[in-house]
Parts: sequence; C-alpha cells; structure tokens
Amino acid sequence: MAQAKQQGIAFAKTTRPVIGSVVRRESIFARLDRSAGWTVAWISGPAGSGKSTLAASYVEARNLRCIWYQIDPDDADVATFFHYLGHAARRFDEGRPRELPAFSPEYAGDVASFSRRFFRQLFMGAKAPAALVLDNLHEVPATSPLHAALEAGLAQVPKDCRVLITSRSEPQSALARMRVSGAMIHIGWEDLRIGPEEIAGIASLRGHALAPEEVAKLHERTQGWAAGLVLMLEHAKVSGRIAELPGDAPPQVIFDYLAGEIFDRFEPKIQQFLLRIACLPRMSAEVAEALAGEERAGRLLLNLARNDYFVREVPGDDGRTFQLHPLLRDFLRHRAAQALPEAVGAAGLKRAAALLRGAGHLEDAVSLLAECRDWGDIARIAAEEADHMLVQGRSEMLCGWLELLPPDLIDADPRLLRAHAASRVHASPRTARHLFARAYDGFHRAGDPRGMTQSCCGMVNAIIAEFDDLTALDHWMHTLAELLAGAQGAVPPSPDPAAAATLVRAMLLRDPGNEALERWLAHAERVARSAADARTVSGCEVELGLARALSALLRGDAATAEAIVAKLQSTLNEHHPGAGIALGVASALVRLLGGAHAAASRTARETLASAASEGNHSYDDCLRVIAASAALNAGDAGGAGSELQALETAGVPLRRGVQAFVHYLRCWRAMLDDDRAGASREARMAVAVAVELGMPWLEGLARVACGQVLCADGDHRGADAQLRAAEAIAERVRSPNLRVAVRLAAAGVALNGGEEESALGPLRIGLALGREHGLHHVVGVRPQLLAEACAAALRRGIEPEYARALARAGNLAPPASALRLKQWPRPFQICTLGGFSLLRDSAPVEFSGKGPGRPVELLKVLVALGAQNVRSDQLADALWPRVDADYAHKSFTTTLHRLRRIFEDDEAVILRETRLSLNPRLCWVDTWALDQLLGELEVALRDPRARAADSTLRGFVDEALALYRGPFLPDESEQPSYIGCREQIRTRLLRSLTRVARAWEEAGMPDAAVDCYLRCIDADGLCEIFYRNLMLCYERRGEHAEALSTYERLRTALAVRLKVMPSPETQAVYASLLGTPGARAAPGA
Repeated sequence: MAQAKQQGIAFAKTTRPVIGSVVRRESIFARLDRSAGWTVAWISGPAGSGKSTLAASYVEARNLRCIWYQIDPDDADVATFFHYLGHAARRFDEGRPRELPAFSPEYAGDVASFSRRFFRQLFMGAKAPAALVLDNLHEVPATSPLHAALEAGLAQVPKDCRVLITSRSEPQSALARMRVSGAMIHIGWEDLRIGPEEIAGIASLRGHALAPEEVAKLHERTQGWAAGLVLMLEHAKVSGRIAELPGDAPPQVIFDYLAGEIFDRFEPKIQQFLLRIACLPRMSAEVAEALAGEERAGRLLLNLARNDYFVREVPGDDGRTFQLHPLLRDFLRHRAAQALPEAVGAAGLKRAAALLRGAGHLEDAVSLLAECRDWGDIARIAAEEADHMLVQGRSEMLCGWLELLPPDLIDADPRLLRAHAASRVHASPRTARHLFARAYDGFHRAGDPRGMTQSCCGMVNAIIAEFDDLTALDHWMHTLAELLAGAQGAVPPSPDPAAAATLVRAMLLRDPGNEALERWLAHAERVARSAADARTVSGCEVELGLARALSALLRGDAATAEAIVAKLQSTLNEHHPGAGIALGVASALVRLLGGAHAAASRTARETLASAASEGNHSYDDCLRVIAASAALNAGDAGGAGSELQALETAGVPLRRGVQAFVHYLRCWRAMLDDDRAGASREARMAVAVAVELGMPWLEGLARVACGQVLCADGDHRGADAQLRAAEAIAERVRSPNLRVAVRLAAAGVALNGGEEESALGPLRIGLALGREHGLHHVVGVRPQLLAEACAAALRRGIEPEYARALARAGNLAPPASALRLKQWPRPFQICTLGGFSLLRDSAPVEFSGKGPGRPVELLKVLVALGAQNVRSDQLADALWPRVDADYAHKSFTTTLHRLRRIFEDDEAVILRETRLSLNPRLCWVDTWALDQLLGELEVALRDPRARAADSTLRGFVDEALALYRGPFLPDESEQPSYIGCREQIRTRLLRSLTRVARAWEEAGMPDAAVDCYLRCIDADGLCEIFYRNLMLCYERRGEHAEALSTYERLRTALAVRLKVMPSPETQAVYASLLGTPGARAAPGA
C-alpha cells in the first residue's frame, strides 16, 4: 500500500472532526476547569448522548493543541493503535517529526511498559495546553490488551496536559486508582443529560423558537438525550409537531423510530444515496459518489455534517473524510436490508470494499469482505500487504486476517503460508517453522527463488527464536547458501544483504568455524553499505555489525568487537532507537569476555532496566545469563543466584538453550559453594542439554566445566575425556577463547592431580595462544584452577608476563602454592630478611617527614609474629608493654589506622574479630616466602626422586639463599618478637640447607655439597656447623689445605666478631685433620 494512502487513513482516524454550531456545555466545562489535579476525563453515556461533541467543543473552547484519535474495532490490536497514534504525534510539536517507539512483536509480553514509554515520549515536549482525545473506546472489546496499555500509559500524562476518553461504558475497575487519586474525573450520563436552558439554545441554533412549555415537553420526552432532541427538532420541522416517543424503548429503537419518520420525508434520490453508503464505516466524497452514483455526494455529506445531522466531517491533507454516527449507520443498514438489499448484499459490500481499499482504508475493506465471506479478496490483500504490516509490527492483525481464511486457500498460496508463518514467529516459533517449511515447498514447486529465499530466512529466524534445536539449522543453512550463491556455486558479487545476515547469524550459532562465514559477512557488509544512505545506518548494517562483533569475539579479538559496538552505539541513537537493547547485550558480552566483570554486570543490569522500561523482554534471558556469569567470575555466588532465580521464575517456560546455560551456571555456582554433588549433577545436565541444543560453543564450555568437576571429584580419567571432547570442538569452531580455556583447564587438572610436569605442555600452548590473541579473560575456567595454572607458569618461567597479566586482569587470589612467588602480581612487597623495606608497585613507599614511626613498627612486629591471625592484644603488649590495657588498645587502633594510610589500601591489613593479618592477595612477605620454600624443600628431601634430581634441590637452595639476605631485621632493637623470629628462621634455614648438603654428600656429589656449604657461610658467616662440615667435605675430596684454611677462616671470624674460640666439636675435627689423636665429630653434629 502506498504511503500516501496510509497517511489518508491515519488522518481520518487522528484528526478532530469539524463541529458545527453547538451549545457549549458551560456547566461541564466549569466543572472540568474547577477540578484540580486531573489529567484524564472519562466521558461515558449511551449512544447519541453528545460525548464526542462535548470533547470536541471543550478542546475548541479552551484552545487546546489536540490529537483526536477515532477508536474502532481494529484498535483491539495494540500494534494498530500505536501505529496510527504515532502518525499523529507531530501535532503536539509541529514542524519537527517526533520519533516514537514502534510496537513490534517482542513488546507483546509487556505491553504496559511499552505503553508507559510511548505515552511518556508522546507528551514529552508537548506545547501546553495540549490534549489527546480517545473517541469511542467502547469499540474495543474488554478483553483487548489495549485497556492494560492505556491503564499504564495514562499514568504518564503530565499535569499540564489532558486526555479525554469517550465511551458508552463506565471506567474500568483497573482505572480506579486514578479516580481515587483525583487524576481522573468522570463525566457520566447524568452529567451529559441536556437541561432545559441548553434545549432552548440548541433549538434556537436549529431555527426553532420554543415556548417554555415546549422546552419542558422536549426535556420530559428526551430525558436530556441529545440524539433524541435533534431528531425531535428535525421531526417537528417537517411535521409541525413534537413527536410522541414509544414508551421506555432503548435509544436505538427510539432513534430508528424518529429517523424513520424523518427519512421517509426525504426525496427518494437522497434516500437511495444514504442507503447505498450505509455499509461504509468511513468515506471520502469520491468513494461515496462512486458507490452511490450520486454526483452531489460531497455536498450532501457536508450539509449533513454542518447541520450536525449524525455525520462527522474530518478534514485531511488529501480532502475530507466523512463518518456516519453509529446510530445512523445501524438505522440505514437495517432500512437498506429491507428497501435496497443489493446495497448491503455481497455484491454491494465487495464493491464498497474495493473502493475503500483503493482509498487506503484496508482495515475497513477487510471488515466488509469478511462480512460477505469474500475470502479470495482478503487473501489477495493479506498477500500484498503482509511485508508492510510486519515492518509496522502489526503481525497480530495480519494473523487475524489470515485465520479468517479457509485452510485450503492458505495452503494453495505459498505467499499466504509465508505471511502466516512470519506473523507467528514471536508468538509460536514451532508453528512458524511448520508454516515456513510448507511455504518453501510451495515456492519450490512454483520455481520462485525469491520466495524460497524469504521462506528459508524465516525458517532460520524461527529456529533461532525457538532456541530449542539448533541442529535443525544445518539443512536450512545449506539451502540458504545454495539459494544465495545461485548457479555460481560461490559467494555472489552482490548477495541479498538481509538474507546473508541471516545466514551469518545461523553460522555463528551452529557452525562458527565455517570458513565461508567470513566471506559471506564481508560481501554482505559491502553490499549493505553501497545500498544505504551514507548519512544513516540501515537496519541490515546494524545486524551485520553485531554479527561482525560476535565473530570477532569468537575469534578472540575483543578489542575489535568493542570498537564495532561502540561505533554502532554512537551512530544508532538517532536513527535506530530500538536497537539499543541488542547493542546493550553486545556491549555486556564484550565486557564479559574481555574480563571486565564488574562493567559487564553493570551493563547487563542497566540494559535489563532499559528493556523493562521499554517493555522489550526478548533479550532478558541473555542479559541475565551474562550478569550471572559476571557475578560468578567475580566470586559472587549470591549475585549469580539472584540472576538465576530471576531466570527461573520469569513466569514462562525456559527454552532448551536457556536451560543449558542455567545448568552450566548452576554447576559453576555449586563449585563456588563447594557443593561437589550439585556441581557434578548440573555439569552432566549442562553437557546433555547443550548436546541436544546443538550449539557447539556452549557444549565446549559445558564439557570444560564438567572436566573441572570430575577433576575435583578425583576422576582424572573422566576429566581428561571431557577435555579432549572440548578440545575437538574448540578446533572445529576455530575459537581461540575455547582453545585457551581447554588447554588451561587441562593444565589445572594435571596440577590438581600432582602432575606438574604433565601440566607444562598444555600450559605452554594455552598461555602462548592467549598472549597471541590478547585474551584478558579465560572463559569457563574456575578462578582457583586458573590461579594454580598461572602460579605454575610463574614458577616455571612459562609466559610469565602474560601469566601475570591474566592473574591481574582476573583479580585472581594467589593459591597457597603461590605464597612464595614474588612474581605474582601483588601491589605490596614487604622485606625483613637482611633489612626492612616496603614497596608499592616495585617502588619504595615514602614516609612522612617524621619517618615510619609506630605504624611501621606495628608492621614489623606483625611480620615477626607470623602476620596471620595475630591477636591485637598480643601486638599491643609487644609495642606498649608498660601501659594499661585500655591505653594500649587505643594506641593500637590509632596506629593501625595510620598503617593503613601508609598502604593507601584498607584491604592490605585486615582486622577480623580482634585478629590482625596481612592480606596475601595484596602483600608478598619474604618470611612467608621462605617459610613455604623450606617446607617444600623438606618434603622434597623425604622424596627419593627429588633427592636424586640435582636440579630440584639446587633450585630450592638458590631460591632460599636469594630470599635470605641476612637475619630478620638485623639492625632493629632487641624486641623479643624480633629475636624469636630471627632465631627461628635462622635455625630452620641452616637445618634445611645442611640436610641438602648431606644429601649431596651421600649421593656422591661432594662438589655440590662444598658449593652449598660455601654459599651458606656467605649467608651466615658465624654458623660453625657449615664450617665443620665443609672441612670434612674438603678432606674427603683430598683438599687437605682447603680444609685447614676453612678452620682458620672460622677462628678469625669468631675472634674478631665474638671474641671466642671455635667450639670443642669443631676443634676436634681440626685436630683430626692435623693428625692429633681425638674423637672425630660426626658430620652435622
């Protein structure tokens, strides 16, 4: 249908009718003006009671800028209501087109939210005083969603604007709140009844000068009914008397009686004219003339309208439109059925429908065709108008038309099958799939490739909308690719960009590793750009842009995806306001896969809020999955649980694809809660449902999760099987994200099983691949497992910079095994061995002019006492030993506050239940590192394999001596806690290193033992046991002079520094070396 014709019907529905000379209802006007706070006036009364005239005259009298909306039965479809009301919006803001949201099927689930947004924007910027009149609301059934839409939308009307509603019905109970609050005023039938003074005024306007007794008689007989009054005055004009009305008959009967009396006095030609146009709901003069064959049609209709004779005149840009009052139309149709049956018979209705259709009044035409059961013409209109109506979001009306038709008529025309399918995609994707398949077969038989392509695209969209079995895409992707390629058998130079976008979307979900995907996407983008207006972005370009962003994400290129989404967001604000929700989803997903979990959660929640305000819930599932994933990545099981609960209690059955995500996320949450049984159950369900769904990427993630769960349960063979299957999927879909996840999960599984050597291969591959693609986040790998993998990489020098970057980006807590890893990205380093230093981000912390003072002393004592769960009273006693407990506690609190100010991070020093700790996530402490290292060394010394591996023990020794730069705080005061810590560390270190050297001696490696003792002496030049054992080592190697020289070195050091001689045990060894009799001290004594 041409746009001009659409504009024609829009003007007929949305233009205030011309009213002739009327008596203003000043008493009602005054009541409206006096009543404060109302924004909605509900005017109700029987047919012909003057409701519309009251509304029109009030708007005119108060000079209100007005949209007049004529409601008819077609407005039961809310899409039709919002479509035509949107046409009229510019009357509130003349000269500037207003972009109002267009209703589409995705809003059907929350009409109220959409209506709130629509009415809010409708009145936004309206130049007050302004009014919206909704005339004849009773035409819409009480079951229509329009009533709920109005209930929500009317609450958005600003205080300086007005909405007037006319109806034969009382206000619905849903609007009771507005009545109670005073936001709505009700003008009822008793208010509308015309009083004696007004009767005299109306009579005067119509040329009657009535005596008081005649006015009283008219008032008594009409009971204030406006239509009855007008008819009685007209009857009196032609008969010379006031008519007697039949008893207590209903208004229609009274109207028919009086109208009949008047109608019978019309000349036959005018009677014929009126009977012939009786079937027309609305008409132009041209349509009336063509239907009735009356050249004076326009003049007759205008005369009736100007004389307020139950004909309404609505001016428009393309001429006047006229509408018969329902009472008059019903009367004329009843008369025509008796006196001129051909006018309201099938032939007459068909002819009228053809004229209405030509004038752009499609809905009126279909209504008449349905009345005469002309299914063929309805089918032709539906087939021709389907695409246009679908773009307008009027799928329910289109579906209603098609469901009027006999099934065999639809089955015979693939265009109707496709239209019916397209109208059902959102409401019932499964039904749409069956219809699209039949449409495709019909177009195939007809040899219509365009119809086949459209049906194929519709089928793909229905399968995706259903999100239940994506394996069904395989056949249709192949078919669509063949149709687009045509005889060339390859990507054509100019494919249909919309169809190509559909193919790309299907590939991304079902076959993202398809090598043709990139070619189709590139060609479709080129054609879309060349076909579009350079100043705007087409809807197809938006879809292709989102597909390009998703493709980049799957390829591991989050930066490109983010840039695409940002560009689309900046471009679409003006031209595609409805695309904001889809872009919000894309933006949240980019942030999630980029590791910005807080930003992903925030974006998802903001987009959910925007979607709720718009009434568009089509992306809610996806957004909640993203929000839950972000929460789980941040370790927030509670936040994830809230999102999962919202998913499961949304009131609609979850699609299979959403179920798969829910099982996956439940598994993840159970792992965080250490619920192994729940995690195992959900992991297996996630894999099973993902396989049924047929979404490879999700299946790969589910198998990665299942592998981790099986590993935690000790089933390493099962874990390996799941990860091998996931690896095959990752290779097939060519996803670096998934490949990295599989490799690092495999490394984590090996580490969990104590097989660090086995973990190194997948660790090298996974980290190298992640670095190459710039991945800042590893999908699907538990933070604890990823932290273990990063720690192993740092220990082994595997991609250390990238491992640190991953740990930093994921805010990973260092695992227990990483306590000694100085390379782990912690902001603070605290060194106490050989001297004190405090570093922040590798730079010394600068203290105030007063120096470190008590706060740093608190830190040193805390480290001396272990720096974990140290009682605050113990610290206070150490620092303030000679003061009372209250003063010491107060001093402790103040000093702790000052210490935290030095760190500039309250989380660095944690006080819980009167116990103070350094935070191992933020602080590296050399005493912790040495303690853990010596513990691992002691374990290694008990393991024959480790004792035999020279490199293992050498690594421990090297690291221990690198950490031990000297005694604990050697230059500090003789604080008891320092002395105890100092001696404890020294004793343990010497004992461990002596055992290493002895192990090498026993293994026949004297050179290694000598080197160890020499390095120990460098670390502590006064420890006699190192000298004594070194003397014996030299002697066994035959280096007698070196042995004696070692003794001299010890004797000199002791004499100079301590003024003492070597111990008797050492002297005994020395004597034995000189050949002097005496007991030989056992090595290590």
